[in-house]
Amino acid sequence: MNVQELMEAFQMLPDWEDRYKMIEDLGGHMPNLPAEQLTEENRIKDCNTQAWLTAHLSDEDPPKLVFHADAETSLVRGLMALMLLPFRDKTPEEVLATDPEELFGPLGLESALSPTRRAGMEALMFRVRELAIEHAATA
Repeated sequence: MNVQELMEAFQMLPDWEDRYKMIEDLGGHMPNLPAEQLTEENRIKDCNTQAWLTAHLSDEDPPKLVFHADAETSLVRGLMALMLLPFRDKTPEEVLATDPEELFGPLGLESALSPTRRAGMEALMFRVRELAIEHAATA
């Protein structure tokens, strides 16, 4: 699913209960991280649910940043899958220039999440930026 398809699907759903189901479904399609990557170094700090994020550079020219995420709950896995959509197939520099608020603001996601879930998603975005900065130096 790309960003445009996501926007269209969200607009078609009548309420947040259905949207949460769709978000959980997104998480169900995300591959699990291998156990050896579920480390403290990869853990997203300030997230109530145990969640992890890794990234590596693709072999493309220019190299794209490839994210892999995992979490203990299906909703958080889905939220991570959703939040990572705008960064798919982008170089580290493009990731740093991407404003996820432009996408998620119109969806009303922020108002639909509890304060603790919002804090976790902000921590995810912070970690995305950290990884993009780290990999921009090596790209």
